[in-house]
Formats: sequence, C-alpha cells, structure tokens
Amino acid sequence: MKRLVALLLLGLRALLLHPLAQLFTPAERKGKRRFLSNYAPEALVPMSSEDRTALPRFSGCVNCGLCDAVCPLVGRSELQDWRGPSLFAIAYSRATPELPHLRAVIGTLDACGVCQACQDVCPRAVPLLDIFAFTRRKLAEVDAARAPAAELATAEEPVVAVQPGLGT
Repeated sequence: MKRLVALLLLGLRALLLHPLAQLFTPAERKGKRRFLSNYAPEALVPMSSEDRTALPRFSGCVNCGLCDAVCPLVGRSELQDWRGPSLFAIAYSRATPELPHLRAVIGTLDACGVCQACQDVCPRAVPLLDIFAFTRRKLAEVDAARAPAAELATAEEPVVAVQPGLGT
C-alpha cells in the first residue's frame, strides 16, 4: 500500500506540479540561460565551432622560450610582469578558468607592435598573434557572462541581519 501511495504521489508531481512550476518559472531561471549562468562564475564560457577548431593549433607550444628571447617587450623596465609571448601559448594547455590570470598582462599586448618575431621564430609554428586575439575575446566573454550571473546570485542570496556582539 505504501508503494502505491508513493507511486501515486510521484505521478501527481510529474503530471501536475512539475508542469505548473515550469509554467510560472521566469525565462531567466530556466533553459540555456540558466545553464550558462551556473558556469559563468567559474569562467566557463561556451566554445564556438571556430574556437574548437583553433584550440588544437594553439596547443603546440613546447615552452622552448625562443619567442620570449626575440620579443622586444621582454626586459623593458615598465613591463615587469611581462614574461613573454609563451605565457599566452602555455595558457591554452588549460581550460578557460585559467584565463583570468592573464588579465594582469593582457594590457602589455597594447605595446606589442605586431612585429611577428615571436611567431616567426617558433619551431612549432604556434600562431601567437591568433592566441593574443583569442585571449582578449575569451576574457571579454568571461566578463560578459559573469556580470549577469553576479546579479542573479545577489538577487537569490537571502539577506541576514547580524547584530554586533551576538554572532551569527
């Protein structure tokens, strides 16, 4: 008898309550938008088909350091954090959550004169200039994805008032 009641309640939930809940759930709290917003705080953004075809070309770096040796930006006093172009090539052996650590040195690319010396000297023909452009684009996507996710997270967090001296 208990089993029959449990199955009846489960059927009631599946046929009546779940569809009603879906009907009254706002669009931003369901579907693809909600799925993507769950991953945005961790810097996981979707990859396009172009991104998926480009990533294998980016992963050819063997960290030989030749690109760093010929980069005219390496060693300039105002760019102390700039280790060289290999920093970006090595980053693509990881997932997009590792990209935000490149944010500190992404501005250095503004000083890059696009001489292509780093790309020309690479024994594996890693497309460093493409990696630079890809990094900027992905960081912009991460920032754009995190903004709505942060708003959604703060809207869902309950406000708890704590009085001094009473603890939590």
